[in-house]
Amino acid sequence: MKIFLKKIWIFSFLPLVILLLFDFWLRGQDSIYEKKVEGLLSAKDSVQLLILGNSHATYGVDPTAFSNIYAYNLANVSQTIYFDKRLTLKAIQQGVHRLEYVLISVDYHSLFTESQQHRDYWSWYGHGIEYKEKNYLLPAISPFLWGYTPKVSFSLLSKTVRNKIRYQGASVIHFNVEPDIDASAPLQQGFITFTTTDDDKFNTEYYKRRIERYREPVDSKRAEVLTDLEDFIVQLQSSGIVPIFFTSPTFHAYNQYLDRATLHRNMNDIHRLSEKYGIEHWDYMDDRRFTKEDFYNSDHLNKKGAVKFSKILSERIEILQR
Repeated sequence: MKIFLKKIWIFSFLPLVILLLFDFWLRGQDSIYEKKVEGLLSAKDSVQLLILGNSHATYGVDPTAFSNIYAYNLANVSQTIYFDKRLTLKAIQQGVHRLEYVLISVDYHSLFTESQQHRDYWSWYGHGIEYKEKNYLLPAISPFLWGYTPKVSFSLLSKTVRNKIRYQGASVIHFNVEPDIDASAPLQQGFITFTTTDDDKFNTEYYKRRIERYREPVDSKRAEVLTDLEDFIVQLQSSGIVPIFFTSPTFHAYNQYLDRATLHRNMNDIHRLSEKYGIEHWDYMDDRRFTKEDFYNSDHLNKKGAVKFSKILSERIEILQR
């Protein structure tokens, strides 16, 4: 009986040990959210142009390709305008004092989404900005259970081990990245991206499945997003900073399946704000200069495409500077 009880105690204690070990490990992990903010603040006396947005801007705008101005990419996967705004204003408060331009990404799903969903907690661990409708007490207690969740935590561990084996200690990136990103290359001015084209992600079935993830919901946050964006614009302009709307290239075959009504609402909202506040909108969504070889998948540029796109943006910035 004693042996049986001992075994019960051991098996009951094991999950607690796993929980504590994972929480300890997760708290000590670097993240791209943290590293991007750290990089920005370390260059706070140099940064003149800030790139904001979701994964389209994250992987599609290479700040090192800008000439005559020091650019920094603060965009992140699923990052919404809600977080773009607060990250920028916080950075200014923390001493990023030479900002002249802020590129605000307005993509297909930018104007009707405020929360990053589960990523709200992940980004909070890295930069401390909370989403207004969430409670952060439980994620603070246990990242394993309520922040990353067990499923994601095990996935992060698996990717970490896989990268250590793949790069054999040569990796210079010590945070989680997508498998097709070269972790042996450093984060440069907040930027990393894909190096290849994934041919399997250029077909009708993939396009439709991906677009379905970004369908504007019935309980759209469009009104809240636009109100918050207007306040952001006013604060930037009152500080002498020029906001610019931009839309990244997405593959032309993919674009054919985007919802026309959503696109129409987007363009109306962007046009209204552009007219009201005198803001330029640089729209490259369906730019045919970008071919399949410039993309990683249907809506994300790779390194080649990012350099091409960034040089185009850089040229337009140079015109504004004259």
